[in-house]
Amino acid sequence: MTPAMPGEVNCIYTKVLIPYLERNAGPHAAEAVCRAAGRSRDWLMADHNWISLDLANELMRLGRELMGEPDEERWARAFWEFGMDWKPREERSYVGTWSMCIGDPRMAYQRSFVYYPQVHRHATLTVEELGRRRAVIRIAPNPGSRAPLWACVVTRVMWERWPMNWGLPRARVVERQCAAGGADACVFEVRWRNPSLGRAFWSATAAGAVASGGLLGVLALDPALPAVTTGAVATLPVVAGAALGLALRERGRRHRTQRLMDLQSEEILYSNKELEKKFGELETRIGQLSVLIDLAGAVNATLDPERIYERVLDRLARRMGYQAAHLFLVEGRRGVLRAHRTAAADGRAAGPSGGVEIPLDPSVSALARVAVTDLPLLVNDVERAEQPIHVPTARTFNVRSFVAVPLRVKARVVGVLSVVADEPGRFGESDRELLTAVANHVALALDRAESFQTIEELSRGLEDKVRVRTEQLRAANEELEAAYRNLQTTQMQLIQREKMASVGQLVAGVAHELNNPIGFVSSNAATLEDFVGRLRAIVEGYRGAAIADADRERLEQQWNALKGDYVLRYIDPMIQGIREGAERTRKIVRDLRVFARTTDEVWQAVDLHEELESSLTLLSHLLKDRVTVHRKLGDLPSVECIRSQIDQVLLNVLANAAQAISGPGAITIETRREDGAAVVAISDTGPGIPPDVLGRVFDPFFTTKPVGEGTGLGLSISYEIVKKHRGEITATSPPGQGATLAIRIPIARETSSRG
Repeated sequence: MTPAMPGEVNCIYTKVLIPYLERNAGPHAAEAVCRAAGRSRDWLMADHNWISLDLANELMRLGRELMGEPDEERWARAFWEFGMDWKPREERSYVGTWSMCIGDPRMAYQRSFVYYPQVHRHATLTVEELGRRRAVIRIAPNPGSRAPLWACVVTRVMWERWPMNWGLPRARVVERQCAAGGADACVFEVRWRNPSLGRAFWSATAAGAVASGGLLGVLALDPALPAVTTGAVATLPVVAGAALGLALRERGRRHRTQRLMDLQSEEILYSNKELEKKFGELETRIGQLSVLIDLAGAVNATLDPERIYERVLDRLARRMGYQAAHLFLVEGRRGVLRAHRTAAADGRAAGPSGGVEIPLDPSVSALARVAVTDLPLLVNDVERAEQPIHVPTARTFNVRSFVAVPLRVKARVVGVLSVVADEPGRFGESDRELLTAVANHVALALDRAESFQTIEELSRGLEDKVRVRTEQLRAANEELEAAYRNLQTTQMQLIQREKMASVGQLVAGVAHELNNPIGFVSSNAATLEDFVGRLRAIVEGYRGAAIADADRERLEQQWNALKGDYVLRYIDPMIQGIREGAERTRKIVRDLRVFARTTDEVWQAVDLHEELESSLTLLSHLLKDRVTVHRKLGDLPSVECIRSQIDQVLLNVLANAAQAISGPGAITIETRREDGAAVVAISDTGPGIPPDVLGRVFDPFFTTKPVGEGTGLGLSISYEIVKKHRGEITATSPPGQGATLAIRIPIARETSSRG
């Protein structure tokens, strides 16, 4: 790989190269040079610009390839022979005019150290020897630089051609050593001929000499004249001829000087025009830069692609002075280039521009070529264009000349931006450069808008995902909490059922054990009553028998002392009390045995009224002497249910009602049949249930009782049991009227609940 070569060369070389290639290889060669340099033709033709030595080498190599010349030295010699020829002003260099204004070749070579740095910044020139007709000149590359062969050849041709400015033969230039061949410097020996005194001088002098000779011959015939006088007079024509020759020479020099002054005047006038042109271009560029800054601010102020399109087209048409501006978008799937928006300076066409479509084929349309090749295009006359033109589109938009540039976003052409005119020759390279800069700004804005939209969509998608995931987590958490609550409830219910089962087994055992004593007491009470009757008859018989008075008195005293009349009077009520107590105990034991019955879920027909009475019997210790029970029992048939579970519900509700009454009060039990269901409503005269907790009374572990007095599971278990029976239980509590719990159970078991 060839190392990079630091330094620069003047664009005088590209100013010669471009016309040279146009004449010898065609216009496409000059376009290839401009593309390779990345510069416009105007920029490369301006000899106040500079390019790097590496780029200059690449352009020379490209020019040689375009002309098909394999020999670099031969090509470079022909190239600079063309450069040294006199040319039209736009192709001429100020350096050429400068070299012609120097008095003679010797002075030109002497002052070459002044000229060389004006075109080369990669080497240093030194005049080592200078004679009247010979000079030795050394050109040494700067540190880190290397002299290219073409530059050595160009220098040699230039020095060969310099004497020809004065009508002299070429100089003979011998390169003793060449830096391009590996030497440390290029050393040139130059030999030339200097200008003579001129034909006019020698002609006049010769004529004077002839006249002097003739005059001398005539004067020599007169012997009276002294020889000195004769010689002096005879030399006068020679002197006059020489003087006339000098005068003619000076006259020629004055003419030459005038010619050079005319060239300098032409150069000054041309330079002045060029400066005016450059200042005009600079002013235009400043204006364009101002518009570009405004455009950049406008397109960067929005993230909406349509607003970006609207603003850029508006500024192209109304601020930058173009007749109309169009935007075409690429639709790759359909293979077309579609007109999207347009704007005109006169406001005749603005906004969306639909309906016009161009096939995305470079052989059909120049705009399609721009989109496919990703290269800008300048067409100054669509009638004479070499590129294919889509005639329907040109006629639709009244186009004779246009500039089109690709709109590229992230290495992908998304559209074509174009400015048009209805007259030919309207646009130049500066317009193409300006439109390319505009397209770059638009592409950056679109890229930013697209990136922001992508980020926004990702953010929105992420937010949606987070929201969905949060909702899922919340739902899962709620499900877990509900499951945990259900698990706790189930666990506590299981514990409670185990306790109830244990209590039931204990109660069943106690009831079984109590049955025998109660039966013994009941049967013995009847026997005792029979025996007491018999004893009373015996006592009455003895008291009516005839006995001695002393014995009767003694017996009466003993009878009174033992309170026999009192015993006989109260023994019957006592026996009746024993009988009633035994009967009551037997009923309690029976109810306990019913309540403590096995927990097997056996569905059977149950009389709810009997179950209510059994529950009241078991709760008599909470009701006795304090709570009055009012019964409003309706006509209620047997209900198909699980008896032990319904007993538990009734017992829990009645117990809560009794415990809600702190002092004397009343419980009202109302039953009725309603829409195929049995309804049991239990009301109390307690303080009622506050509205803020009314909806939570059936929640597991919720209780309003003091700590240690309730588990919060009674009504929760009752709710689950009723729900299992396809029924419902509700709580109401009108202010100041206590609370009512209504239990609604289907009379007949529902089919879905069987099994």
